[in-house]
Amino acid sequence: MQNSYSSEKESYQYAGFWVRVSAYVIDSVIIFFGLLFVRFFLFIIGLFLLDEAMNSNFLFSYSIKDIILYSCSVAYFVCSTYYTETTIGKKLMHLKVISRTEGKPLTFINLLYRETVGRFLSGIFINIGYMMIGIDKEKCGLHDILCDTRVVYDIEKKEKIPKTILEKQIPQEIDITDTITLE
Repeated sequence: MQNSYSSEKESYQYAGFWVRVSAYVIDSVIIFFGLLFVRFFLFIIGLFLLDEAMNSNFLFSYSIKDIILYSCSVAYFVCSTYYTETTIGKKLMHLKVISRTEGKPLTFINLLYRETVGRFLSGIFINIGYMMIGIDKEKCGLHDILCDTRVVYDIEKKEKIPKTILEKQIPQEIDITDTITLE
């Protein structure tokens, strides 16, 4: 099974499940520390304003504080992917998000849909939309299929791994009589 496709201009290698999970974990840690600053800012606002207004249910069971924190995390994914085709976690794993249609740029609305509705639907039933990445030939999750995006290795920025001892060429023919002497 091949997990890359080629076009006239360049070929892509699709990113698999575990490398994408690793990138997401890195991004989650970055978001966690970034949201600490937002939480501190909201805490300061809560000291001067009514804290009850920030924590009361506004939309279903979500407070204004919850909506602000969610919006900040979505903004991280959408804006970084829109402007650089990658997030910090994806960049560290040498990944980027591209449109499935060759040459078509990623649109802001498409990425917003991917990171909100697409991720919600991917995780709605025991995360089956994310597990699809492991079995799909193009390594697409449900959110990728809905938004016609793909996550691929950024071949231009991927560092070459140095050859190990095992990859060096070994002489094909070894004459055993030259190395063993019997006395």
